[in-house]
Amino acid sequence: MDDIIIKEVRNVDCDLVEKIVELEKRNLGEDASVNEWVIPVIIRYGKLIVAKRYRELTRSDNGINKSAITENDMEESIVNNSDDTEIIGVCEIIKSLREENTAFIHSFYIEKKYRNKGIGKKLMQNAINTLKDDNIKIIELTVDPANKTAINLYSKCGFERTGLRKNEYGRGVDRDLMILKL
Repeated sequence: MDDIIIKEVRNVDCDLVEKIVELEKRNLGEDASVNEWVIPVIIRYGKLIVAKRYRELTRSDNGINKSAITENDMEESIVNNSDDTEIIGVCEIIKSLREENTAFIHSFYIEKKYRNKGIGKKLMQNAINTLKDDNIKIIELTVDPANKTAINLYSKCGFERTGLRKNEYGRGVDRDLMILKL
């Protein structure tokens, strides 16, 4: 899918925040999603990396031919939150204040209809490389032990299961802890 671009969001935009909140609810459920108060904090003090798909454009779309669209056009549409793109994946990262050079992937998902197409791996690799550039040495994340697809992706990206966190997100909501040492 060469119409996918991965980019860090650096500016808070109300429309973008609303889209992310909607995606969170749709992909993670009401209980696991963050709200309009948290996304701006992640953008300003952590990292929000998105996978965006450039919408198919045809001659009927103002005479624009998709083959004439450059990567620069796609990047500009992300920066400007253009309607020519749709967010199909999200990675939210926070840095640990307790452990030096450690980051935590708070949320990671790909829209259901785009899963199993290599987009999750592309998004995760981008996040890993971004954190390497920031001198992060350890990346942690938690995952539902029953989510074998996600565990498989994280393992392919080098994460190793290091333990089980009992009641991590409430009574009976356990999570595997996975760590990647860079």
